[in-house]
Amino acid sequence: MNSLIRIFGSVSFLTLLIWATTLHAAPSTNMVVEVIDGDTIKIRHKDDGGGKAGKEGILCLRGAAAPLLDQPFGKQAQDRLKELAVAGKEITHSGGFPRPYKKATAVRFRTEKGYLAVTMVSEGLAWVIESELEDKHAKPGSSKKLIGEADALLKAQEEARKAKRGLWADEKPIAPWEWQGRDNNGK
Repeated sequence: MNSLIRIFGSVSFLTLLIWATTLHAAPSTNMVVEVIDGDTIKIRHKDDGGGKAGKEGILCLRGAAAPLLDQPFGKQAQDRLKELAVAGKEITHSGGFPRPYKKATAVRFRTEKGYLAVTMVSEGLAWVIESELEDKHAKPGSSKKLIGEADALLKAQEEARKAKRGLWADEKPIAPWEWQGRDNNGK
C-alpha cells in the first residue's frame, strides 16, 4: 500500500511539474486574430512544434483590466488595444496566469513598443491587477517576486490617476470585476 501511495505521489508530482513548466515556457509569438475588448485578444497559434498550429485561444493582458464594453471608457480601451495589437500581425506573449472572472489566461503581451498592459494603464484605459504582478516562477529567496514590469504598471497607474487620464477622469471609476456584479438598475 505504501509503495502504491509513493508511486501515485511521484506521478502526481511529475504531472504538476510538467504542467507548471508549460505555463512558464519561453515567450511565444502568435498571430492576432481580433481584439475582443480593452484587455482581451484572440490569437492563432503558429507552428511551434507543440501541436497547437492553427488553434485559436483567448488571452488577457496580465496585470491590467480594462473597463467592460458597456462601462465608461470600455469602447475607448478596445479601440486603443486594436491600434496596439493589430489583427493579422504577430504578437509575443509569456507568463500565463489564470483570470477567473474572465475565464481566460492573462499573459504578458509585448510589442516592439513595450508591454501592452503598461501602455493601457498609463493612458488611463485599465486598472492594475496587483494579484497578477507576482512572479510565481521566481527563484526562491529572491527579495521581490514580481514580474519585470510590475513597478512600471504601478507607477503608470499612479501617474494616470493624478493626471485624471481616461477612466480616472470619473470621480469614482468602477473596476470591471465590480461592474459585473451590479444589477440592471446600476446599483
